[in-house]
Amino acid sequence: MIGRRAIVGLSLLCSLLVCAFAAQSALGAAAKNTTAVTCEKQGGNGFTDAHCDQAGNGEYGHTAIANGTTTITVTNGKNASATTAAAPTILKGTVFGVKNEITCKTVTGEGSLTNSEPTSKEHKVTGTVTAKFTSCVVNKPALGCKVKEPITVESNVEGVEGLGAGKNEMGLEFKPKTGEVFNEITIEGCFVAGTFKTTGTAIGTGNPLPTEKFSGTTNIFTNAMTKETLKLGGNPAEVSSSTTVNMSGGGNPISLTTTT
Repeated sequence: MIGRRAIVGLSLLCSLLVCAFAAQSALGAAAKNTTAVTCEKQGGNGFTDAHCDQAGNGEYGHTAIANGTTTITVTNGKNASATTAAAPTILKGTVFGVKNEITCKTVTGEGSLTNSEPTSKEHKVTGTVTAKFTSCVVNKPALGCKVKEPITVESNVEGVEGLGAGKNEMGLEFKPKTGEVFNEITIEGCFVAGTFKTTGTAIGTGNPLPTEKFSGTTNIFTNAMTKETLKLGGNPAEVSSSTTVNMSGGGNPISLTTTT
């Protein structure tokens, strides 16, 4: 049976530099009762929109994804509904003591997601994602600065729980696929030119809050969630973004949910 407590959209797999991070989440433990589901039409199953963001007497609901590995795609386009425009990703940081801000209009990616039941009544979700960020502009400092594209991020991901002050939140932990570096960002054409590493591990949570009974498949990442632990060039960084993950081949969007 699929419970609807603290659902977290897998779209948080694809925040720029793969993370929306809350400092209080750092003590989360690997989840033991989390599994991936899709949002799709079921006929009055409790959501009014195709991303299962809005609870109500609607035609959408959650459908279990069988244990095993599923291929996925990532996008920042049309998140909240079929008519919503793409939300840009914005990265803020400091390089050589100078404030930097990079805006990327397009996010695409692919990867895999695995539901597993290592022991009876224990559910885990893990995965890998490669995300690419394009159509990027350096807003600060603006004089001649450009960023090399695509900005590519590769990560491993795992469901975690016991987060937040109440130890009742869940989310996804992102780790570099190898070593400690998520990716490198190269700035060209100006006085802060250079290649800078993005480091750290990160835990992202869903929208609106992981303590709610649902959060749908659309996730919004804020500066406040990232600035404590994400680093660019050794300095604190901030990311704001909104993304969605779908089953490959134009399939339904994906969420995480606890199981009962």
